[in-house]
Amino acid sequence: MSRFPLTHFTQPTKFGHSIEFNLRGNALATYETSRKTRAALIHAAGQLAAEKGFASVSIRAIARRAGVNAGSIHYHFGGKDKLFEAVVQEVMQAWKDHPVIDLLQQHDTATPLGQAQVIRAIVHRNIFLLFSRELPDWHCRVVFQVMRNEGPLREIFRRELLIPTHAALRELFRRIDPAMDDSEAFLRDLIMNTPIFFHADRMDLILADLHEKRYENQYLRKMEDLIVLQTQLALGLPPC
Repeated sequence: MSRFPLTHFTQPTKFGHSIEFNLRGNALATYETSRKTRAALIHAAGQLAAEKGFASVSIRAIARRAGVNAGSIHYHFGGKDKLFEAVVQEVMQAWKDHPVIDLLQQHDTATPLGQAQVIRAIVHRNIFLLFSRELPDWHCRVVFQVMRNEGPLREIFRRELLIPTHAALRELFRRIDPAMDDSEAFLRDLIMNTPIFFHADRMDLILADLHEKRYENQYLRKMEDLIVLQTQLALGLPPC
């Protein structure tokens, strides 16, 4: 018996012709179709959750938005709950790929200048990940849909993203001021980041006041500069 899997063979027909079969090619095509279907379902579920909230999204609506059969959700994810988990994991992945702890390691946080620089790096990261045009628009809205309602999705988000991020920021603030306790470090974290997340949570209202369809780069840069300067001065760091 051959040690190698049969992936290509020719089958003769009764008319004297032959048909070639390529099993490897068929398998690759099936895999690619499955991957695209999963991606379409995640994208559709993310869009709908951003618009309506997870609790108001039905399997039928997801399938209709994705352009697939409703049974595909169970086939690819085992059900709507697991699909929603996949949506949250996709949103979190961009944040996990740029963790705050990496920014701390890239700067000399033992010096005031390095501490000031990492403050700017963190603020820039948060603005980029929420408003980058490289990411789907629904990503930032899903964050707030998750955080508004208690449940397993919020617990996943809290455990895998929020807790490590807050821990890294507490570490930074204590390097800046060793006397700072946990409650003050948490408060400074909120004061630094709330304007950014408010711009995501109330995007429609703010954009209407700005008469824009989305935040312009110049506006985001100005927001970054103001938040960074305020934070650096409040912590007694040199502006940079």
